[in-house]
Amino acid sequence: MAADGRWLLTSSTDEVTLDRILDLVGEMTTSGEVEEDARMQFEVAVAEIGANIIEHAGRGGTVSLTLELELTPDRLEARFSDDGHPARVDLRTVEMPDVMADRGRGLAIALAALDELEYRRRGGSNQWRLVCYRGDDNDNDNDDNDNEVSDPDR
Repeated sequence: MAADGRWLLTSSTDEVTLDRILDLVGEMTTSGEVEEDARMQFEVAVAEIGANIIEHAGRGGTVSLTLELELTPDRLEARFSDDGHPARVDLRTVEMPDVMADRGRGLAIALAALDELEYRRRGGSNQWRLVCYRGDDNDNDNDDNDNEVSDPDR
């Protein structure tokens, strides 16, 4: 286990960045007793947000990405930061696309899997915060979730 319950990845995006992200999540979740449901939900959400950053933030180019993971007794948390283009998204309006759509599911999947998902643009950086609470209180009933988003220009 990381000495302080934190894991860090700093990378330029490329064809193996998502693998490195998932390896880090795996390292974190296997370091302690993480509930299987929480692990799966967190891993899926981190993968979806990471894939979106890799695909969209650079608009075809490379961006610098930092991922910090934190494991505490009550939650799993990921914080992404990248120097790519602003994400023009309002998480309050995200919905699962039509079943025939071949794209556009990532944010909806992440929202469904997490207890909290936040995005903000600050100081030329995209910042994402993902939280999955642990234990009996973690039922991921999104009717009561405080999933939120900040305006990309905030």
